[in-house]
Amino acid sequence: MVVLGACSQYSSSPISVAFHNTNAKFNALLQAKDKLTEAEKTIFDSRKDNYTQLLPILVPTDSLAAGAVNEQLTAVIKKASLVAERHQNSKWLDDAYVLIGQARLMKEDFKNAIETFKFVNTTATGDNERHAALIGLMRAYTEQEEFTTALRVANLLKEEPLNKKNTRDFYLTKAYLHQLKGEYKTSVAILEEVLPMMRKNEQKARVFYAAAQMYELLNNTSEASACYLAANRSNPSYELGFYARLNNALLLGETDSFEKLLNDPKNHDLEDKIYEAMAAASLRKGQTKDGVALLKQASASNQDAKQLPYTFLKLADLYYTKLVNYEIAAAYYDSTAQSLPQSDPDYKRVIEKQRMLSAFMKQKRIITKEDSVQRLAKLSPADLDKELTKVIRQQQAEEEANLRKSQEILTKAMQPKSNTVDNFADPNKTSWYFTNTMALSQGKSTFTSLWGTRALEDNWRRSSKDNGAAFNGVATTTGQRTRTYTQQEYVSPSAKLEAQKALLKAEIPFSAEALSASQKRKEDAMFELGKIYKLDLNEPKNAIATFEKLLLIFPNTEHEAETLYLLCLLNEDNPATKEQYKARLLKKYNDSYFARLLNRGSNETLSSGKEIEAQKLYSEAYSYYEANNYADALAFINTALKEYPNSQIEDKFVFLKALLLAKTENKEVYQKALSNFVKDYPKSSLLVLAKERLAVFDNK
Repeated sequence: MVVLGACSQYSSSPISVAFHNTNAKFNALLQAKDKLTEAEKTIFDSRKDNYTQLLPILVPTDSLAAGAVNEQLTAVIKKASLVAERHQNSKWLDDAYVLIGQARLMKEDFKNAIETFKFVNTTATGDNERHAALIGLMRAYTEQEEFTTALRVANLLKEEPLNKKNTRDFYLTKAYLHQLKGEYKTSVAILEEVLPMMRKNEQKARVFYAAAQMYELLNNTSEASACYLAANRSNPSYELGFYARLNNALLLGETDSFEKLLNDPKNHDLEDKIYEAMAAASLRKGQTKDGVALLKQASASNQDAKQLPYTFLKLADLYYTKLVNYEIAAAYYDSTAQSLPQSDPDYKRVIEKQRMLSAFMKQKRIITKEDSVQRLAKLSPADLDKELTKVIRQQQAEEEANLRKSQEILTKAMQPKSNTVDNFADPNKTSWYFTNTMALSQGKSTFTSLWGTRALEDNWRRSSKDNGAAFNGVATTTGQRTRTYTQQEYVSPSAKLEAQKALLKAEIPFSAEALSASQKRKEDAMFELGKIYKLDLNEPKNAIATFEKLLLIFPNTEHEAETLYLLCLLNEDNPATKEQYKARLLKKYNDSYFARLLNRGSNETLSSGKEIEAQKLYSEAYSYYEANNYADALAFINTALKEYPNSQIEDKFVFLKALLLAKTENKEVYQKALSNFVKDYPKSSLLVLAKERLAVFDNK
């Protein structure tokens, strides 16, 4: 009983403390440390670094990666918790809590990890454990991008005398923090201090590589080259060493070495990376077309599904900014959006570009199609028949060519790899195409870039065609399909041809009503295209040309007021032309929303006194309206809109004017006034009422 009492975890006797120290260290704590080391090694070895992007100094926490070592991390927490449960008087108690916090951090259980580290910082008796907890706390805040809080923790640690291990971990974490913030100069300065403390291994090689990339971004060529060479001397993996050599050659302009790398059998599976580097060298020399050609070779020989979207993104940006080919740029942005991780910093930009160019191509195709079908409507029956036959033959040839290309890609993907040893391949990875995730991803991206999004169904090649995918834009309407013939039902080629001609003829506006509808679609598309040029693509010259063409072809367009207003804005540097459009707008649409916009400054607001006067005018106008004195009510409203532009109740004046037009004009004028209100005041509290009244017209 005396011996057992002396061994209580709450006793401070030398025997009790020694007993619990021994059990805590060589039983629970030792096993927890081994499990944590095992989990860290597994996560580090299984990481998927993208060496073409800025490499993070530390491997970011990832709940998916942690899921693969969940058993080990759970064991760490369980074993370390035994120290807290059974060895309260042990000197290893603080170490156990630090291990628990680190395991929770790796699991991305940030809330509990932070609580654990804060607890250690508050209660720890040893400085080393408290420092380790603060470093873990800084890392947890950094991973959540709470940089200000992380820096506050860093400032606390900066004044503390850290041991060698904590100093290394502190510097690495702080350098990682500044790297994520984009403060590369600070980050590399910290790395210069910590790199001599690290042993030669792949982790040190990664840090050298990340430092080299940051030096490149800082335009420090000599330091960047030195770090790439140091990465190669630090026992890197084959892939990391390859990229370090490749980037250093590119950095120093030693392009002759690219051919040697291509001819080296060991680099067979890295051809796409070499082509990427060659493309970068060409682009640095201003050789855009050569760079694009090399990037296409890189995508064609791609062996890394994670890298493919970044190659597509480079091509998309080049076609968009340098070559100004929006159609091809749109296709590459589409392919990028399908495979780029949503967590990538460029993802939102890609999606916005995809949306914008999709809208642009839609309007361009509508204009092209309507021009084509209107031209076909003027042909004689014989000439029309020849033209349609030509269109169908051309469509069939394009489909067969695309199908052959798709089959070639599929065949290439399904071919077994050469006997070349892949020094960093997964030995368990299957070589069969349909169980190879990378090959499937590449095949899907390539297929979509060729065919677009197609439903999984029979005769998928003959399902809905895009409006622009035909001769000069002639195609069947989206959603319409050519007839599907079963194997039992034989249809002669001539009958098939006639059936396809009939479908195309259905799109041609032979009647006056169909021609009018076609013209309206073209008119609306030209207007939308002009707005895209101005608002999205920032191409004022093309916007002006499109708007002027719209006014020339459609002098009575319903978009005239807004078009004139936009032309005024586009001609700010050409005062004479601006005044012409302004005079035209004020003369024909003096009481329009766009005339009022032009007459006031964009940021102009009324004084409180002016707002009160506007309120009084509105009250008087409304009183006349209720008294059925519509003429005086309109006079008060027109005065208010002219004298008090940009008032807080401008939408009320305009809506009341629409109601007055219902009493004084025909229903077409009233309907147009409501439509304009909905378009001009989308945030008005009266929007619901306006839409309700418009719905009456829709329901007749």
